[in-house]
Amino acid sequence: MSYAVAALVDIDDYVASSQVQGQVWARRQLRRADRAVHAAASGRPGVTCRPQPPEEWLVLLTGADPEALMSEAAALAEEVRARIVRETAWTATVSLGLPSLAHGEAEREARRSNDYKLVLGGDRVIAPAAARPALTARPSPGGAACPPVGLTPPVRIEEELTRRVRAGDRNGAAGLLAGWVDRCAAERDADPRTLRNWLIGQLLFVVDTVNRSRLADGSTDWVEACARLPIEDIVTVGDIHERSYLHIWLRDTLARLMPPPPRTDILAMAEAYLAEHYADPGLRLATVAEAVCASPFYISHLFAEERSTTFLRHLTGLRLRHARRLLTTSALPIDVIAARSGYPSAKALRGAFRRHVGCSPTEYRRAGIRH
Repeated sequence: MSYAVAALVDIDDYVASSQVQGQVWARRQLRRADRAVHAAASGRPGVTCRPQPPEEWLVLLTGADPEALMSEAAALAEEVRARIVRETAWTATVSLGLPSLAHGEAEREARRSNDYKLVLGGDRVIAPAAARPALTARPSPGGAACPPVGLTPPVRIEEELTRRVRAGDRNGAAGLLAGWVDRCAAERDADPRTLRNWLIGQLLFVVDTVNRSRLADGSTDWVEACARLPIEDIVTVGDIHERSYLHIWLRDTLARLMPPPPRTDILAMAEAYLAEHYADPGLRLATVAEAVCASPFYISHLFAEERSTTFLRHLTGLRLRHARRLLTTSALPIDVIAARSGYPSAKALRGAFRRHVGCSPTEYRRAGIRH
């Protein structure tokens, strides 16, 4: 009787590194990785190696003793990982399946282990028992593994996600979801299926937030809403076992789901935020940009393009307008007016008046100028 054990060699962060370094670089690294895998497999009796493009290799070990096969597979996996680290710019994950009498089932076992790369991370050997402790301990009545029940995400992000989605901040929403996925994956009882279910739930939440169409009773028109998230996209989540690639996929998916807000809307939100918070001495461009879910550069660009001014000039105008009003309508001391106008001291207010008004606050008050 002959058994088979499969070892699936999977390059870590292949898509992300290829996007950064380019396809020419990636192809060169793949050739080096291919030589490393074949070198580790060669000379071992009963071992075959088959590439699984673009960045995987299936190594199959056969023999009569399943325990000896598992031991040999573990040693081979460590050697492959070490060679790839030494001979390429990459790391790799090698996932092992349980011994099987059928080669096809041996490969499926290895791929089931490799699925746990999504929650365990890369640069490791994933053994069957380590990958699926909860599943192997709790078989379903039909004999198939079933996921843990009753698990809920460790943190909820719907409130912040809603804010970013409604602001049209696609990158911010994608970053929030990516960080949330990483946090959920770190949970002790997390498994790939549960993590994907949670993520699909969040994506449907985004779809519902973006969709403005409602039925007559006020409920969501899910027929129209789900047209934004095709079933193929949901199915794709089930094929992703690389966290870095999941982050890329989230960014691309949210770019399709969320229409960018008109630039005038972003500028209006920034101006409204400034009008409400200009009295805060610590107010900065970065603060406003974060509040309206846009980059500081883009906010600066909008003020220059749409208002022919700068962010700082606009903020200074708001502060001085309020200071002038207090100077001519109250007897408040200069230091109190400075604090209420967003300046850290009377000296700072005097400096701003000299530069922009041409006189001191006291002189302005004595002149009784009304604005």
